[in-house]
Amino acid sequence: MFITAPGLVQHLHPSQVAPRQSHWPAVTLSMERPWCLLVYDVSYNGRKVSQTSLVAWDNTLLDMLTQIPVADVKGVARLDRRREPGPRWAFNWIGALWAPSPCEAPSAGPLLLKLGDDPHVRDGRLLPVPHAAGRRLLYEASPTLEGQ
Repeated sequence: MFITAPGLVQHLHPSQVAPRQSHWPAVTLSMERPWCLLVYDVSYNGRKVSQTSLVAWDNTLLDMLTQIPVADVKGVARLDRRREPGPRWAFNWIGALWAPSPCEAPSAGPLLLKLGDDPHVRDGRLLPVPHAAGRRLLYEASPTLEGQ
């Protein structure tokens, strides 16, 4: 499922949302920004089914994380467009995501993250941010996922 615009949050099984829809439109401009891959479970016909969404907007990812039960979130990864030769995209599992504290500058963005085994908390541009009290933990990877 591609989620290319803020407010286009759907975390149900596709057959419950849009049974006749066969594709999601991708917006070219959103291909330039970092994407997040969100892996989570949904209930469908009384059982859990794995769902994967590509999300292009931090605010939309934030909305989804607040609506999906924490136990159902299996992993979050970040895909960044690369300019140098080689693979066009860099893929990194996110170890933890936080909502910034009210005292942090708005320039930090709506989400702060820790990539894999990187000791630094970073903003959306991957710049390190200093510690601040009052951050709200939204997601933390299981120890088995962090080692991947």
